[in-house]
Amino acid sequence: MLLELMSNGKLAQLPPDNKPDGIAMPDEPSIMLLLPHNKYLLGTDGRWIYASSRPDEQPQGVCLYEDQVLSLLNEGTQPTIIPADTVNILRRELLSLSEPPGHHEAAVSMLRTFMKDHPAFIDEKIFLDEETFSRFAKTDPTLYKAYWTLRFSLARSELETAGRLKAWLKADPKNFENPRHVSKIWFSLLNLPDDDAVRELIENFSFSALEIKRISDQQASPLVVYNPLSGWLIVGQFGRKRDTLFRAWLYLNHELYHELRDRRNMSVHDIIQAVWGEHETRQAMTERANYKGAEKF
Repeated sequence: MLLELMSNGKLAQLPPDNKPDGIAMPDEPSIMLLLPHNKYLLGTDGRWIYASSRPDEQPQGVCLYEDQVLSLLNEGTQPTIIPADTVNILRRELLSLSEPPGHHEAAVSMLRTFMKDHPAFIDEKIFLDEETFSRFAKTDPTLYKAYWTLRFSLARSELETAGRLKAWLKADPKNFENPRHVSKIWFSLLNLPDDDAVRELIENFSFSALEIKRISDQQASPLVVYNPLSGWLIVGQFGRKRDTLFRAWLYLNHELYHELRDRRNMSVHDIIQAVWGEHETRQAMTERANYKGAEKF
């Protein structure tokens, strides 16, 4: 894709043959942004370089951060400024051309340990071959979500996700899709979650500010509080034994809590893990949608 940075900071797409002389487009899928002073920004395979059409100037690696302005220095002239919203567009366009991170074999090998009865794992030739496995995943939203959640987490060395996915499967992911079932999760580094979470607990779920403050002051974990007007609030602490790193705050309405606790006989700890796992699968689906070949369910 060939783009040009306009004077107002917006992008204009150009035909590929409008590329200036002296600039070579790579063979692999890429984003090239033409800039003032004979400079350009080139993105390939998730990486960006800032370069010039002049052969005597060496290209430099640059990083594009979400929601941050990019300032590119030019010798003897004013820097080229790319606004944050334009940076976001560039990042999104390059990701859409890129393969998602992570390794297929590592993800399916671990996923098989707690989805071994799924047809996709009956034959090793099926699940080890990424193309063949993907055909199964594209017809099964649960398998698709579990696979990509695990693959992304392993790429970030977040091994604890596997346990949360196992609890999520035990809870039956369809329970989180049921419109009669409501759950929310927030995280806090301090005693209380952020102001938006507290406001939602008060305004939407009928917990009082004083009640939330009392809950935050307690050190028991997990802590379960019942509100007859709305449902259940569960608070779990995670981290070192004497130095808790953070808390997870969960809200479940009556129907979902009854389904998980009574019908599925899940412990409170497993309920925390399952709701947290649901949260992570949603995040993974948002992340997966940014990359090449995403499915929509």
